[in-house]
This record gives sequence, structure tokens and C-alpha cells, in this order.
Amino acid sequence: MTNVRKALEAKWGSLDDKLSVNDYADVGAVSCPTFSNKIFAFDAADNTLTVQILGSYDGGTTYDQTAEAAFDVTTASQVVKTITAAYTNLKVQVKSKVGGSHGTLSTKYFCN
Repeated sequence: MTNVRKALEAKWGSLDDKLSVNDYADVGAVSCPTFSNKIFAFDAADNTLTVQILGSYDGGTTYDQTAEAAFDVTTASQVVKTITAAYTNLKVQVKSKVGGSHGTLSTKYFCN
């Protein structure tokens, strides 16, 4: 029964596009407590952006774990990250790679 439930719930979702700022800003949070794989696909528009993913083990009350350390997303290619740790929630944050050179981050995610 669990596998059937996972198959029915597993689908691509998306977070709202976020215009970057000079310091990390929250893009949004994803709740995937019953899934072992959390896949994120990131695209940047206008300028290169720096993204990090924070993890929570307490249902999203705190995000005190670094699930994916800072990485760059360029306008030239999509970046895909897979998180396999047992986080209940994940939060995506973005900032400009170069101060004052803002861009827009698009985020899609898939939990399975």
C-alpha cells in the first residue's frame, strides 16, 4: 500500500519564481516527510545566482541543517540536485552571485 501511495503522490511541483537580492532570501519550503528522494531543478534568468538548500528534521519549525551547500545556477544551464537524507522539510534560498546583479530563480521539485 505504501508504494501505491507514493506513486500517486509523486509529481513535479514548483515554487514561485524569486527575484534575487544580495543576501540569502527564502524562495520557499517543500514538505516531503515520507519520500526518500527529493529532486530539485533550478533555472536562472538574467544573471548567475547562488542557491542553497536547508533541511529540517522537525517538520519545518527550524532549518538548522545544510542539505545542499551553496552552488551556482547560471543562465546557460539547468542545475539538478537530489537530496536523499531523511529531512521532513527542505527550504530553498537564493542570492545574487554578484551584488547588485539580480536575477530570477525558477524552481521545480519532485519527491519520490
